[in-house]
Amino acid sequence: MRHLVIGAAGHAQEVAWSLALQSGGRAEMLFFDDAVPPGPLPSGLGTVVGPLDAIAAHAVVNDCLVLGVGLPRVKAALVARLAPLGLPWATVVHPTALIGPNSEIGPGGYVAAGAIVTVNARIGRFATVNMHCQVAHDAALADFVTLHPDAHLAGRVSIGEGAELGTGAIVLPGVAIGPWAILGAGCVAVQALAGGATYVGVPARMLERRGERRAAG
Repeated sequence: MRHLVIGAAGHAQEVAWSLALQSGGRAEMLFFDDAVPPGPLPSGLGTVVGPLDAIAAHAVVNDCLVLGVGLPRVKAALVARLAPLGLPWATVVHPTALIGPNSEIGPGGYVAAGAIVTVNARIGRFATVNMHCQVAHDAALADFVTLHPDAHLAGRVSIGEGAELGTGAIVLPGVAIGPWAILGAGCVAVQALAGGATYVGVPARMLERRGERRAAG
């Protein structure tokens, strides 16, 4: 089976590296990217064939798509854009990641090197659990969620669709994060956070948009 990797920048090459190890070096990979010019990649993992519009001309029935981007809204847009191809999405798990019993990872998901997903966890479609992240028992990540490296989720945490947790972010036990929320690097969520907003600090607080405080006064 050939794998058509969507994206060719650094994150895509990390995903491809994980796939190469997962497959024992048997995965044949072609890369497609609107911003990276055609040609061999510096990592040696494969070659950029062309932009995303070129996928249809190269795809065959048994091909599988690999999501090589990490930003939630970009992921959602690309999945919708490529849906007419009707090709399945691979789930990529680096061999050094630990996945506990009764934990599930949805199609298109990615679990990177050194990550730990313990027991009874649910990782949604196209979710990204990056390097050295920890997802504890009974946590639930909805579709298109992205955990950047070293994010830590305690038990029974719920992360809404498209939420993005920055490097080193922490969510305490039982806390829910709303859809499309953004937690900055090192942020600590100690209580439920509404979706559609950006949070920073310890404990996490909503980042005011420019002019909001003045308008409120």
